[in-house]
Amino acid sequence: MISDSKPWVSQSMGCHPSQTKQMNEDLHKAGITGAYMRKDGTLECSSRKARKEAMRFYSMFDRDAGYGDRADP
Repeated sequence: MISDSKPWVSQSMGCHPSQTKQMNEDLHKAGITGAYMRKDGTLECSSRKARKEAMRFYSMFDRDAGYGDRADP
């Protein structure tokens, strides 16, 4: 279960540490809340909705997706 106390963390949707500020600004401009790039460049999502929106934003999908997750390429 994804929550504020147990966030989902992805390195595959991460970025170089020097790009975190710009990536966080892009996520904010896209209206995605609950997802942000950590200082080390890993993506952290605090809800399944934020994870789904971030995957859509980065044009990624999950082959092991469950109901309501982003499964379409």
